[in-house]
Amino acid sequence: MKRYQRKRIIVCFNGVLPHGGLVDRLKGIVSYYEIAKCLDYDFYIQFDDPFSLDVFLESNVLDWKIKRKEVQYHPTKTKIIYTVNNFNINPLDSIKKSNAETFLIYANIDYLKILHPNEASAFLEEKWKTNFNELFKKSKLLESKLKGIEKDKYICFHTRFTTLMGDFVDTTSLILNNTEKDKLINQLQKEIQVITESSNHKCYAFSDSIHFLNTIKAKEDINLVKGNPFHMDNFKNDDNLEGHLKTVLDFFMISESEKVYFLKIGKMYHSSFSKYAAIIGGKPFEIITD
Repeated sequence: MKRYQRKRIIVCFNGVLPHGGLVDRLKGIVSYYEIAKCLDYDFYIQFDDPFSLDVFLESNVLDWKIKRKEVQYHPTKTKIIYTVNNFNINPLDSIKKSNAETFLIYANIDYLKILHPNEASAFLEEKWKTNFNELFKKSKLLESKLKGIEKDKYICFHTRFTTLMGDFVDTTSLILNNTEKDKLINQLQKEIQVITESSNHKCYAFSDSIHFLNTIKAKEDINLVKGNPFHMDNFKNDDNLEGHLKTVLDFFMISESEKVYFLKIGKMYHSSFSKYAAIIGGKPFEIITD
């Protein structure tokens, strides 16, 4: 195995195990990029499952691309670090203590608060945004798709149901009955009416439930981005690129809105998708709950 002049961190999304959705993956990437900067290590991203990341997000300041054949394991020179859903560690410590030359990372957590425990939220959000922009720029494909959606200013709201509406495949399994679905949508509608009445801008809705989107569109003056919600972790073994494009378009549409609202009522899922989109765009973010 080739001996590298500098130690290197490689964040892997290669289909070996479940990695999470788009924002979970970005959390892992940004966290370990911050660690690489702290330690002055080389940094790479192996993101080729269920699609190649650079179809949508290309390298910007740093060239992080690496081919699968370049990611090899050596019993003494390589260390695999698995921190998926592990909130209770300082990942910087485990890397500093190791003599390995290459670190293969599987992660989905934002560790910036742990890496910078004395800093305020505003500092951490600005650092997250800076790291993201150093790593990524929109591909021409993504730019062209975004350009054709909306020219006017808009606000937006985001909801995350996972399986509650019975129309989205996820790691959860709870499905509400029809009465519970109608009650929840009616509760959300009241909150949405308050949001739209407080703004002079048009409003976009983003959600993982096509049932909710179609229902609220019929009830309120709401705009939608075409396409069906789709989980990046490929639960149906579907490599439809259009489905993944929808997720990325939603993320950047939210980032470019004037204000972002996240609605969570009852058994709905607490998602950070819209929060991180708002961070990327430097936009106001508000959580509305019951």
